[in-house]
Amino acid sequence: MRLTRSRPEAAAAAATAHGSASARTTGTAEGNRAALALAGLLTVPVAVVLWRSAYGPLAVLPALGPVWLGWWGLRWCRPERVARQTAVRALSQAVQIKDHYTRGHGERVGLAAVLIARELGLDEERTETLRCAGVLHDIGKLGVPAGLLCKAGPLTPAERSIMERHPEQGAEIVRGLDFLGEARAAVLHHHERMDGTGYPRGLSGAQIPEAARIVAVADAFDAMTSTRCYRPGRPVAAALEELERCAGTQFDPRMVAALGRAVSRHGWPFAEVSGARAAAPPVGRRSAAQVAGARIGGVAV
Repeated sequence: MRLTRSRPEAAAAAATAHGSASARTTGTAEGNRAALALAGLLTVPVAVVLWRSAYGPLAVLPALGPVWLGWWGLRWCRPERVARQTAVRALSQAVQIKDHYTRGHGERVGLAAVLIARELGLDEERTETLRCAGVLHDIGKLGVPAGLLCKAGPLTPAERSIMERHPEQGAEIVRGLDFLGEARAAVLHHHERMDGTGYPRGLSGAQIPEAARIVAVADAFDAMTSTRCYRPGRPVAAALEELERCAGTQFDPRMVAALGRAVSRHGWPFAEVSGARAAAPPVGRRSAAQVAGARIGGVAV
């Protein structure tokens, strides 16, 4: 039995999860900062005594060390990051509830985006933003009928039009989440193409935000290597070969090359085994390669 939620219901659930998590972590953050301030006040007199003692200034370091570690923990492991991750996870789960065939797709795209970002030498803060972009790139599919998401066979022009609205719907859903930064642009533009024939704006080349170019490659890679209701998954090597074939027209060659190097170095833990591909649902009279090619060149990636 398929469980479905309407877009308002899913958005409300996500907002509730985000609000409750934010409330919890705000209280935790205030408590941590108060404790750190108290520790600092208690440390000052100890530091003064040690400074003036026969042990000298170096004796102050053991007293100040815990305070510095506490500051570092609040700076880099601050509780609001947990609230942000909770919000992203809640939104992602809303899509997965609607379409079980893409369950885990967002997380895998996020991982592939991280591999590309690290290969490009991007800093950790931006890499985390790109991970969120990968996780949420398909959030707009909450507005797409469930039957259309799993349709076996080509989409009609009317169905394609409905499907092609999901980037704009996704951008609208995450519009108020300021912490996502450039991830919002990736949600909107991850189906643009380098040759300008993509959607929703028909951007080309460097006009496409870099985050969107990264997510586009990560998205297509996971789509090709995962089993879907309309075709089995491809081997990793075949998916990389297809990305290289489409580099320059559909995908940014720099991002394709970065993913290839990263997968060559680290592997891809979600590669389909042959047994899973054999057990995939039938795809009709067309071959799996034909279906996959049509979808990658079209909209359902």
